[in-house]
Amino acid sequence: MGAVPVSLLLQQLMRNFDFVRSDGVFLPSYCLNPKAGVALPTCETDFVVILPRNGLDKTQVVIGESKDRGGSIDANDVANMRAIADAFPKDRFDVFILFAKLSPFTPDEIAHARTLNAQYEYRVMLLTDQELEPYHLYERRAGELGTEQYATNPKDVARVTHRLYFMEPPVQPLT
Repeated sequence: MGAVPVSLLLQQLMRNFDFVRSDGVFLPSYCLNPKAGVALPTCETDFVVILPRNGLDKTQVVIGESKDRGGSIDANDVANMRAIADAFPKDRFDVFILFAKLSPFTPDEIAHARTLNAQYEYRVMLLTDQELEPYHLYERRAGELGTEQYATNPKDVARVTHRLYFMEPPVQPLT
C-alpha cells in the first residue's frame, strides 16, 4: 500500500461514480481482525467504500488493495479479498473487489484476479495509473475500448475490467 495510490483511487471514485451525491462512505486503510471463531483472515484492506442503496436493490461495497510502482498483487491478496467479499450476505450486499496499481498489471496478477469472477458475475475491478491519473477513468483507454467509456458505478468498472483484461480477443477471419 502507498498513500499516493490510495488517495488517487479514492479521488477517482468520488469524481466518477454517481454516489458522490448519495452519502457514500470512503475509508482508507482498514485493519480487519475477525472475532474468535470466525473463519476470516486477519488482514488489511487498503480501502473500503460503502454506497447506500439509494434506489438500488442492495448496498454496494468496494474493498481492495492498492499498490505503488513496483508493488504486486499476489495470490494471498486475492485469497484475502475473496474471503472478505464472500462473508457479506449476498441478499443484502453487492461486493466488488478493486485492485489498483500505479503500473500495469502483470499476466500473473491478471490471472489471479480473474479467479474472483464467476461466469456471469463480474465483481473484479482493475485500475492502473492509466485510469487513476486522468479526469475520467477511461479517457486514456478509448483506443483499446473502441469508444469513449464512462464508469459511474462499480458495475460499470467491473464490466470494463472484464473487457480489458478477461475477454478473449476476437478471432480474426482468414483471408
